[in-house]
Amino acid sequence: MAKEPQLLYGPGIRVDVSRALTQIIRHGRTIEWVRANRLPWLSTPLHQQLLYGTLRHYLSLERLVASHLKKPLKAKDLDIKHLMLVGAYQLLHTQIAAHAAINESVSATKTLGKTWAKGLVNAILRNIQRQSQSRPFPKWNPRLEHPDWMADKLTDQYPDKAAELMAANSQRAPMSLRINTCVTSTQDYKNQLEAAAIGYTEGPWPEALILDQPQPTSDLPGWSRGECAVQDLAAQSAGQIMMQLLSSNAVENGALRLLDACAAPGGKLFHIKEALTAAGLRHQLYALDNKAKRLDDIAHIGARLRHSTHLQKHTPISDDRQKINAEDSIVLGCADAGESPLPFTQAFDAILIDAPCSGSGTIRRNPDIRLLLTPGALQQMPPQQKRLVQNLWQHVKPGGTLVYSTCSVFAEENDQVIHSFLDKNKDAQVIPLRLDLDLVRPTEYGLQLLPTNALTDGFYYCALSKMPGLVSSS
Repeated sequence: MAKEPQLLYGPGIRVDVSRALTQIIRHGRTIEWVRANRLPWLSTPLHQQLLYGTLRHYLSLERLVASHLKKPLKAKDLDIKHLMLVGAYQLLHTQIAAHAAINESVSATKTLGKTWAKGLVNAILRNIQRQSQSRPFPKWNPRLEHPDWMADKLTDQYPDKAAELMAANSQRAPMSLRINTCVTSTQDYKNQLEAAAIGYTEGPWPEALILDQPQPTSDLPGWSRGECAVQDLAAQSAGQIMMQLLSSNAVENGALRLLDACAAPGGKLFHIKEALTAAGLRHQLYALDNKAKRLDDIAHIGARLRHSTHLQKHTPISDDRQKINAEDSIVLGCADAGESPLPFTQAFDAILIDAPCSGSGTIRRNPDIRLLLTPGALQQMPPQQKRLVQNLWQHVKPGGTLVYSTCSVFAEENDQVIHSFLDKNKDAQVIPLRLDLDLVRPTEYGLQLLPTNALTDGFYYCALSKMPGLVSSS
C-alpha cells in the first residue's frame, strides 16, 4: 500500500513524459511511435493525461516558461524544458496539488541525471504558481495553441468557425464504440454495458454508442469476443455512406465487389463488412495497403472481431481464385493503390479511398500533429491523393462508385483534390450525400465534418459515380 502513491505520483512518470515529449519535438516522432516503441511511457492514466495535456497546451506553456527564464536553455537540455512544461501543465490545467506537481518535477531532475537543474525547475514552477495565485492569466486564446501558419489557414478557410474549431482541437475527444452486429445484437450489447455500470449515449445509427467516460478496452464487455470496436463517429460515417450508395445498386444475381484501397488499420473495412452482412447484401470484399506489417495488423484486428481475412500473395490472381477467396473471407493485398496493375484483375462496383492525409481533423486525438505538421508536409499530400484517385478510378466499373475520404479539414486535401480530378475525368459525376449528424458542412463536392461537433473528428467525404459510355483521361 505504501508504494501505490509513489507509483501514481512519483517523479518517474514526469521523467517518462518528458522523454516522450523530447522524442516528439526533437526527433519528429508521433504519439503512435511512443505507443509502439516506448509503451511504458504511456502505461498509466496519469502518463496519458500529462502527455496528451501538455501536447494540447504545448505552445502556450512554452511561452509561459520562456517568460520566466533569464536565458534560453541549451538544446541538449530539452528534457529539462519539457519537465517544466509538464509541471506548468499540472499547475494550470489539472487538480494535482501544487506541492506535488512542483516537488515531483524537481525530483525528476535526478532521474534525468541533471541535478544542476533542481533549483531552476523549482524556481520557475514556484514563480508560475505565485503568478497564477496573485493575478489571473489572460483569457485563454485557442489560436495561441496553434502554429501561426495553421491558425491563419483555419481562419482563412473557416472564417465563421475558426475560433470554435481551434478551441475544439484542444478538447478531449469522446470514446465512441461500434457494436459488431456480426457477433452480437445492439440491444444485447447495451444490456452488457448497463450491467457493467458503463454509461453511454446512443449514437445516430443503431451500432454506434458514445461512452460517458473513456474506458480501457480490456474493461469493455465482450471486447475479447469481438463484440465491439473503438471508432469515432466521423470514421463510422464511411460505413453509413457506403451503405447509402450500395443499397440501391446491389448487383442482381451476383455479389457486390468492393475495395477498401487504403485499408489499415481496418476500422472502416470491418464496419462495411458488418453493415453489408446485416443488410443481407452479397459481397466480395477486398482491401489494399502498401505495407505488409499493416496488413498483419488488419488480420489481427479482424481475428478479434471474428472476420476472416486472407492475404493474397500472388499478383495478379485469377478471377475464379478471387471469387473463391472473397466469398470465404476478406482478401488482403499488398500494393500501392496509386499504381497499376492492382493485385485484383476485375473492376469494382465501389471503391473506398481513405486517403493518407495531414490528419488535421484529428488533432484533439493526436495533439502531436499540431506541432509536427508543417506547410511543406501539407503541400506534399495533394499530389499523392490525386494519384490515388486517378489510378483507382480506372478500376471502377461503369455505373460504379468511388468514395474519397480524408481525416483532414483543409480544402487542399479535400474539395481541391476532387476539383482537379473532375477537370480531367468527364465520366465522373458527384453524388449528393447526407449524414445524420449535427454541424455537417456541405462543400462544393462533398461533406465536411468538424470537431466543433463534440462527437466527431474532422472528416471529409465525397462520392463519385462513373457514367457509362464516357472515357476518362489517363
